[in-house]
Amino acid sequence: MKFDELLDRFNDEACFDYPSVALLFPESDAAIRTSLYRFKKTGRLLELRRGLYAFPERYRKVTLTGPAVANALYQPSYLSTLWALSFYGVIPEKTVVYTSVTPRQTKRFENSLGSFFYRSLQTSLFTGFGTESIMGTPVRIATPEKALLDLMYLEEGEWTEGRMDSMRFEPGAIALEPFLAAMADTAIPRLMRAADAWKRYAFETQEGRIEV
Repeated sequence: MKFDELLDRFNDEACFDYPSVALLFPESDAAIRTSLYRFKKTGRLLELRRGLYAFPERYRKVTLTGPAVANALYQPSYLSTLWALSFYGVIPEKTVVYTSVTPRQTKRFENSLGSFFYRSLQTSLFTGFGTESIMGTPVRIATPEKALLDLMYLEEGEWTEGRMDSMRFEPGAIALEPFLAAMADTAIPRLMRAADAWKRYAFETQEGRIEV
């Protein structure tokens, strides 16, 4: 397998995996892996994780972004919790780690595009996401309300008004009724208590008794 042949097949894709390469080239498994290793060592190929590749920018026809890589690295998954809340302006801090949720086991990845953290979510809660165009690329991401629910579910302890205040949440970025309904649908007592605390927190923030 020659590099120009690989480039011709995949340079219009943000990233591609080993099975796709093996399907298109007739060489043996060992020969393909040797070629991919050689291309990586010479800087003509990026390995995002084992078996998932992308071309450096000088070769690609499409943009490779951190959010899109977050979706591709570990599937099924969608961006949520702190990264999504930062994206929507629910929290003021910019989050450098791409945080996602998945029904699979917890994982972490590091590559040239950044740090990627996947937290395990029970299958019944793996919902409440859609597609947003981020940096010109369609990306699976939780709604603001689901990103907040995911965070409250995954982080241990009670979510009191004081804890919410310490996070400097912007309640105006959360649609109250859909959020409360989603929290109630979980039937998880801790989340239902958190929903009651959020109602008080949102009201008090709106009335100016808590500054965020």
